[in-house]
Amino acid sequence: MNVTAPKVYVVTLNWNGASDTIACAESLRGLQHPCCAFVICDNASRPDDLARLRAWGATLPGGLPEIDAEAIAPVAPGSAPQHEGQFVMVHTGANRGYAGGMNAGLRHALAQGDADYAWVLNNDTAVAPDALAPLLARMQADPTIGICGSTLIYFDRRDQVQALGGSAYDAWRARSRALGAFSATASVPPDPTEVEAQLAYVVGAAMLVSRDFLQRVGLMDERYFLYSEEHDWAHRGRQAGFRLAWAPASQVFHKHGATIGTAASGGSTLSLFYLYRNKLLFTARHYPTWLPSALVMLTWEGLK
Repeated sequence: MNVTAPKVYVVTLNWNGASDTIACAESLRGLQHPCCAFVICDNASRPDDLARLRAWGATLPGGLPEIDAEAIAPVAPGSAPQHEGQFVMVHTGANRGYAGGMNAGLRHALAQGDADYAWVLNNDTAVAPDALAPLLARMQADPTIGICGSTLIYFDRRDQVQALGGSAYDAWRARSRALGAFSATASVPPDPTEVEAQLAYVVGAAMLVSRDFLQRVGLMDERYFLYSEEHDWAHRGRQAGFRLAWAPASQVFHKHGATIGTAASGGSTLSLFYLYRNKLLFTARHYPTWLPSALVMLTWEGLK
């Protein structure tokens, strides 16, 4: 192992989505980075879904060790990290939503004592083999960067951008705008400066987070359950003095909303509930002056 390479814990979340999770994990096995550990967090999936993950895990060189989230504890000083270099599955014990599920994996990463970064990925993503290197290079170039995003590309439309790292945000309307959405992948600018100036948050489907950020800002707020948790996280990070960044050359392919339904395209009733509820929760917490206008705009949008 290259001891000079930063240690990255890649964390993804499964909830009754074994097919997507396995496909994501298989893409991660091709990463061109010598120092990774992989954490699959499971939010109490159905027995048949867990059986599929375990069957896949049995094919891995080190198997798929399973950990109870309640049993996570710091590794003793001087001891080697658990399950070095392999996949592990952390059981959260219940459907704790996106934030709660991912947080279990982040706690495991921090407990090992050797994490330099955590790469938070949706399970409905696939990563390019060289996707991690540009993220690390961008963050190492500026220690004030707390979260760095990739170029998200539509999984089934590889010529079309979903987001250049993240989104801009209009507080009075409580509305986000994915930067570069629907632009051509061939036209992605190599210089991140202009995009980074507009970033309100990095899209939660792919976020590289520094250990310093995790230790100083803390984990995601589990009250959100689904949607806006990454916005809240980024906002808290900026208040603590961290910057947000984007690595143009890092490509992540995203199926977009495979687990619960895509709110942006109509989505399920449950996804729409959390979308609007959490926008109001975020506004009340961080932009209370704009809460009345946000309520009016979200009500109007919901009635259309």
